[in-house]
Amino acid sequence: MFSNRVVLSGALDDGTSGLWSIKRLGGVTVVQDPADAQFDSMPVSALEQVEIDHIVPAGEMGRLISTLLAGPTAATSRQGDEQVRERLALETSISADGDAFAKGVTNLGDYTPFTCPECEGVLIRVKEGKNVRFRCHTGHGLSREALLYGVVEKVEMRYWDVMRSLEEAAMLLEEMGHTLDDNGQSRAAARFRDNASQAARQSRQVRDLVLGDDALGSDTLMEEAALRRS
Repeated sequence: MFSNRVVLSGALDDGTSGLWSIKRLGGVTVVQDPADAQFDSMPVSALEQVEIDHIVPAGEMGRLISTLLAGPTAATSRQGDEQVRERLALETSISADGDAFAKGVTNLGDYTPFTCPECEGVLIRVKEGKNVRFRCHTGHGLSREALLYGVVEKVEMRYWDVMRSLEEAAMLLEEMGHTLDDNGQSRAAARFRDNASQAARQSRQVRDLVLGDDALGSDTLMEEAALRRS
């Protein structure tokens, strides 16, 4: 059966794993020319990790695909094909209806010290040639860049949670201080107001950390990825 896969413009490294599998099964691989892509992360990742048959601008892909479909059926036999087919069958089944652990997801690779950003399940490292990706024991699949972005987003969310909690604590402490003042307990009120000021200072420190120039965030990662490819 003839099979091909096309990777177009896009962020992160989606598509690389599927492209590698199709190449291993004798299919034809096509990637948009990175210079023609609005976002070149996906085609660049594919070119770095997989042997690509055709690199063309998006405007030429229709004609290329028509030519490929009209040509002879690809029947290349590659070493390791059966293992690739078994892995694809397993992962397709997991994606369709879950139950990853019972189906043997842990047989896909080695355990890692990383956890899934979505469910905090243990991540398993899946190697495909030069490419590495991850799947957790509950079934979520992540490329390397997707995992990094997920971890960074999780860190950012927790920073914002801490900042919000500190601000809420500062407001509550301030309110309690006013109540104590109204009841004539000025010494206790002063202590509550001091604690409110401390919580407010800590909240600002967290805000500066999140919004500062040295903050590790998704925008920073995008900029560094662009520099790496330039």
